[in-house]
Amino acid sequence: MKWLPLVGFVFLGASALASANYETGLQEYQRGHYASAIHEWRTAAERGNADSQFALGMMFERGQGVGASIDEAYKWYRLAADNGLADAQVRLAELYLLGRLEGEPSSAAQWFERAATSGSAAAQFQLGLLYLEGEGVDADSSIAARWFELAAEQGHVAAQNNIGSLYETGRGVEQSFTRAFEWYEQAAKQNDPFAQNNLGAMHARGQGVERNHAWAVFWFVMAAQGGNDVARENIEASLPNLEEKKIVGSSVNIRSGASTNFDRIASLTRGTSVYVLGSMDGWSQVYFQDNGLPTLGWVSNTLIE
Repeated sequence: MKWLPLVGFVFLGASALASANYETGLQEYQRGHYASAIHEWRTAAERGNADSQFALGMMFERGQGVGASIDEAYKWYRLAADNGLADAQVRLAELYLLGRLEGEPSSAAQWFERAATSGSAAAQFQLGLLYLEGEGVDADSSIAARWFELAAEQGHVAAQNNIGSLYETGRGVEQSFTRAFEWYEQAAKQNDPFAQNNLGAMHARGQGVERNHAWAVFWFVMAAQGGNDVARENIEASLPNLEEKKIVGSSVNIRSGASTNFDRIASLTRGTSVYVLGSMDGWSQVYFQDNGLPTLGWVSNTLIE
């Protein structure tokens, strides 16, 4: 008997089937169909799919589509973590730190270290904090600095600010204002208000860069707009170093520029005081307060006294 080749059939292995179940579950979850998502994820999880195991853990932790159960959440997180999923390892560590799982802070450190060693920037940052504070591990600022820098190199904003702080103070690393400035700048450009305030302070003091009060105020304003209250105090301390002028027109010409808020700057009227940060091509970047809010913008030089 001659066997005919099968045409149009694709045989999927268990791993591929599990991946398909995971993707289907994700689609169902995004539609708000939690019961269907759990069904798909449980099928995949029982086939060893770590992403589905982690997803089930989240559902049990949050009580979405099932009754909330930290024990069930732990069960699925642990399976995913043992399968090497860094997100699950990080979440287990966080639950230990939060006291939602019974165990010592050292348990959190162990899970963070597993994830950090595999390259998780979030775990590297958290592990750096534990070493800096001596929580669950012996305090060691040099080890903290190493983990912060690894996370910072991956673009982790808080880690960039923290390693900048360590370089500024020389804690755990050889003190370097230049390196501190570089890390603060990277985080500041990603809109971290703490780094923006720190960067402004370095401009104001001339550490790691030539002193420039205009740049100091610029970054202080960015930080203040991001909710950093210390930056507001720093703005006031820096303003005496800038030139104060007045708006002489009743209608202000403005242009696009970093931090420009068109609605606020368009409200400037004749006689309003502004502080000039710098000028270029007939335009000046100015600082002023609008209803108590620190504001920057560009104004035509013809409209400034």
